[in-house]
Amino acid sequence: MIPKVICHIMSSVDGRLLPGRWTLPFDGTPAGELFKEYAELGKSLDTDAWMFGKSTAKEAFPYKFMPKSNDRAQAGKVYTGNRDSERLFITVDPDADIFYPDNRLRGDNILVILGTNATADYLAMLEEKGISYIVLADPTDLRSAMEIIHDRFGINKISLQGGGIINGAMLAAGLIDELSLVMYPGIDGLTTVPSIFEYLGASDETPAAGQSLELLSAEVCNHGIVWLKYKFHKKG
Repeated sequence: MIPKVICHIMSSVDGRLLPGRWTLPFDGTPAGELFKEYAELGKSLDTDAWMFGKSTAKEAFPYKFMPKSNDRAQAGKVYTGNRDSERLFITVDPDADIFYPDNRLRGDNILVILGTNATADYLAMLEEKGISYIVLADPTDLRSAMEIIHDRFGINKISLQGGGIINGAMLAAGLIDELSLVMYPGIDGLTTVPSIFEYLGASDETPAAGQSLELLSAEVCNHGIVWLKYKFHKKG
């Protein structure tokens, strides 16, 4: 089995993901108040884990681990670190080089998805800090990762919170069950800014093929926020 995945994301009305570029709300409300609203809506989804891609995780953990060992990890290794928080924070690190000062982000214990390029001293650092990890032959094999997250860590529902690349990868793998789209009442407007789904593929690929959206609800929230919830239907 795999966990239910809800992509819970806040974007500008043009679907862009860099909050520092969005225009301000018309009524002068500080943008931080709107982000609090987004967080509260996320809590209502009642998930037992939340997930970032590497780029977003690096905003919280900007320092890089410099390995000294040449020994590499074995595929299939799973380590369970500290599990005393109500929820888990999950991230995918195909480069195996994010340095973590401790085993928590925003109070939640950390689980990292890695590949066999992870070095022995990197794994030792994670274990010393009590950080859980999964080693896959291919760290982009997200379906296998989800199976292990469910079976070994007991996770049944994940809030996927970006950025666009991990959202796109999960979309292409057919792993998203619902979209919880929180529309911030502002605009970015620049073509090159990351958007909600950013699949890294060839121009002839169709990562959303066979997936259609059913609108579950549309709600106007505080400060002009609009909250749209969709269910994914998948063919084949």
